[in-house]
Amino acid sequence: MNIELTEEERYLSAHISDLAALSLKTGVPRFSRFLNEREAMIASYAARTSKANPYFYGGYDGAARTVCGFFDGTYAEELPKDGLYPLCAVTFSFRRGAGLSHRDFLGAILGLGLQRSAVGDILTAEDYALVFCTEESAELILGLEKIGRAGVKAANGVLRELPQTEFSRAVKSVSSLRLDCVVCACTNISREKSASLIKSGQVSADFSVCLDVSAIQRAGGVISIRGYGRYRLSEIIGETKKGRVRVAIDKYI
Repeated sequence: MNIELTEEERYLSAHISDLAALSLKTGVPRFSRFLNEREAMIASYAARTSKANPYFYGGYDGAARTVCGFFDGTYAEELPKDGLYPLCAVTFSFRRGAGLSHRDFLGAILGLGLQRSAVGDILTAEDYALVFCTEESAELILGLEKIGRAGVKAANGVLRELPQTEFSRAVKSVSSLRLDCVVCACTNISREKSASLIKSGQVSADFSVCLDVSAIQRAGGVISIRGYGRYRLSEIIGETKKGRVRVAIDKYI
């Protein structure tokens, strides 16, 4: 894996390798904490380096934050995996118009003394929210009665449909698929300023800081730009008559 790891990430890599070995040795499935997308990428590489097969699940298909599980060679090898993860969901209901956001819920949950790694995705809608968490943290989270200034009611399980992640889409033309060109299209700032952001370490491509302004971007890639937000290069549509590349860019709302 051609990315530089921090000390904490090296510890995570070693921990994942230990979990893989322990599951095989004991015949019992082993699970990590919740991982963000970069951590999951590191975990996947560490597991495969150990010749293990990692399975990632965050409580529903398509979750951004997931738990890495190891099942091969264990009693659960042939069982459906989803129900084996030590995860819970909590459904919060609140009055319509309360305006509660992901940040509001995360702040209240961390205020209980829980670590971020105990909590998975937090999906919010107009009058309800779904919080995915570890089994041991569920009891504390279920005790929340107020988020921000709004009263909430918490119940165990997924009791409402999953709110969908919202994007705003824009179709742009770029001179090439270089990172500085794509950042320029995402933010509507100059190419020079885009290059400056990249060189100063403020841009991540596919969950890793990228300092190379000329790095070619692929369809489906995720770009995070500090101070501007998170984007997905969702589609490369084709070339214009002038030889520029038409792309569809989604911004996470």
